[in-house]
Amino acid sequence: MIQYKKEVERFGIFELQLKGREDDGLFADSGLWAEFSKEDRHFVAEGFYDGEGRLLIRFMPDEEGEWSFRIEGASAPAGGYAGQFHCLPAGADNHGPVSVSNATLFAYADGKPYTPFGTLLEAWHVQDESSRDRTIRTLIASPFNKARMSVVPQAGHAGNGETVISPFAIRQDGQPDGDCFEPAYFAKLEACVESLSRIGVEAELILFPASMDLEGSIRLTPEQEERYIRYAVSRLAAYRNVWWTMADLGDGTRRREVDWRAYFQTLRECDYGHHLCSIHGTPSAFDWGVPWLTHVSLRQEDVMLASDFTLQYEKPIVIDDCGREGIGAEPREALTSEDMVYRIWEGLSRGGFAAHGESLRRPDGTSWSVHGGELLGESVERIAFLRGLLEDAPGYLTYSRQRHDASTLEKRGEYYLQYFGPHRFSSRDFGMQTGEFAVDIIDTWNMTIERLDQTYQQRFQIKLPGELYYALRLRKIGEGAEQDEPEKEQASA
Repeated sequence: MIQYKKEVERFGIFELQLKGREDDGLFADSGLWAEFSKEDRHFVAEGFYDGEGRLLIRFMPDEEGEWSFRIEGASAPAGGYAGQFHCLPAGADNHGPVSVSNATLFAYADGKPYTPFGTLLEAWHVQDESSRDRTIRTLIASPFNKARMSVVPQAGHAGNGETVISPFAIRQDGQPDGDCFEPAYFAKLEACVESLSRIGVEAELILFPASMDLEGSIRLTPEQEERYIRYAVSRLAAYRNVWWTMADLGDGTRRREVDWRAYFQTLRECDYGHHLCSIHGTPSAFDWGVPWLTHVSLRQEDVMLASDFTLQYEKPIVIDDCGREGIGAEPREALTSEDMVYRIWEGLSRGGFAAHGESLRRPDGTSWSVHGGELLGESVERIAFLRGLLEDAPGYLTYSRQRHDASTLEKRGEYYLQYFGPHRFSSRDFGMQTGEFAVDIIDTWNMTIERLDQTYQQRFQIKLPGELYYALRLRKIGEGAEQDEPEKEQASA
């Protein structure tokens, strides 16, 4: 018997449910796939085994109207099965999956611009229900719209009393079984991805951690790793808010050489929606120019590198790990709140996207970037302040090194947001070819905006307080902003 709903919204999840035999061998090969068609467009989705005789196929339709499908494979009904469903318009808060826009930026499928304000939540999904609920409430009140999480979290990161903490089934000897998956774990993971989707947060899923020594006792063979990719992607590709990170390469060393190109090919074969995908590591850990990476995902404390990498690779540069606000034994886990805010401002102002992390410990020893729960640091409200400034800007802003000697985002001729970070300027000189500009002096730490009581045009100088972490915002008054060209500005001592 085959079950499915006759209607689904655009970018929603269409699911086919089939009853089959109970056979753990189906985890390796479900013997099931379906082709989905609309006019001359065709997509193939692999089925997967959900345990207890359940076989599922999931699909994310990206176009309204009538879709048809046909089920095939050894586990399909004799002679296959054909059916139809109707794709409804997307709901008000459903903007579709995020993809690359204008080479180095991002946008939702419906064209709405997307600026990632990411945070690390490595193992929040394997905490108890109360902790997961607190994490969602915290995210709702935060500026974060992307969360990085590990599909294979460390066993020691699980919440008290949690036992379903691995995508792999546990054998009778207590060790993970690389040939058998754990549906209960994936159900929990999927519920967390869905919870993120409901509040407008992208879920970046790290498929392989820096080490795949599961609980220090098992390594997957290449064949097991490829099966794991197929299974995870087939289960999760229908969620519109998913991003893929193939692996966390750590410092660039891994247990053995891996044919990453083959693994990415496997991912693409199973991911009919072509979600964003990358691999995470230090600047020297990978060849970031390969075409199957949609964006660059870096572990890098020097966020000023974003401008060079954007120019070199012509892809979005996401510094997913630039350090964590906290008190720790390692420098990267012991950033001050001020440094955390600086790195996110500087990364954005140089054309990239730097992400937040927090290692501050609660009395029970848990921390945000591992366990989720509540945030403790002072950087979050300052990041929210920055996000508010960008949301008030006129559409996409770009970085241009040719015309500025300080980190600046601009809509050329119309809007400029210039960040000074650790530089304590007393004044700045500007030259504009045409137009009249209003000027705001922004204290990014104290979150104040001072509107100057006059407007400026042509050549002018703006006096500054000579303090750390200030920014300037210039906004053109009147029409025709897009035709104007600013002259190169010079710093004034």
